[in-house]
Amino acid sequence: MTYRLIGDSCTDLDDNLKKDDKIVIVPLTLEIGDYSVKDDDKFNQKDFIKRMAESKIGAKSACPSPEAFKEAMECDTDMAFVVTLSEHLSGSYQSAEIGKKLYEEEHDHKDILVLSSKSASAGQYRLMLELDKLCRQGLGFEEISKRITKLR
Repeated sequence: MTYRLIGDSCTDLDDNLKKDDKIVIVPLTLEIGDYSVKDDDKFNQKDFIKRMAESKIGAKSACPSPEAFKEAMECDTDMAFVVTLSEHLSGSYQSAEIGKKLYEEEHDHKDILVLSSKSASAGQYRLMLELDKLCRQGLGFEEISKRITKLR
């Protein structure tokens, strides 16, 4: 079975997973006052930290849009797994759930699991690694979903 793994940009991927075309990262937006930037591969962390230090306004983040998650799901695969920041830390989980509904309104059936990591960063990475392993073993969607939900 073919698959896609989707995460928000808080997912700490190693270099091997960053190069894997089965994995798509949907960026959060980082904001300081009127300045905003996508947390993607073009993100300049040094510049952002400098802006934070110079600002009297605290930095904040905005979750990816439902449309961005929907677009990440638009691929020629049998199944997709979305791992987000904890729903207690971000709106990413809710946004991904809405993105899944939007996808399902427009497309034929695809097995999609949206999963809150119940954590952040390294916890998301752990789940992505395990999902990749389970998918490569050729397990079915239901079995993978059961195992990954239990793991988190």
